[in-house]
Amino acid sequence: MNINKIKVGDTVELLQDEIPYYSGYAGNPHVTIPKGSKGIVGATKVPYVCGSTEKGRGDYFVCVDFILPNIFSGNPIHGNNVWRCGVNPKNIKTIKE
Repeated sequence: MNINKIKVGDTVELLQDEIPYYSGYAGNPHVTIPKGSKGIVGATKVPYVCGSTEKGRGDYFVCVDFILPNIFSGNPIHGNNVWRCGVNPKNIKTIKE
């Protein structure tokens, strides 16, 4: 998907499994967001800060937020069940809702 056509608030679908930020870190459960999951774009044109040999990766990625009922990031008393993934734009498609 063209990074310039993606906007904050767009609903998107994953075209491959993704590991969200903080999965398995500091007591958080190990989480995988499965292919086909729908999420909301939270940030666009985020520059990569690490080099990669991935062919066709591009210079930017998109942050996508997914709600996972009853799977909490951080202390469960705070109820944070939103998990954010950094996703290459080629691995999402926009969903019209």
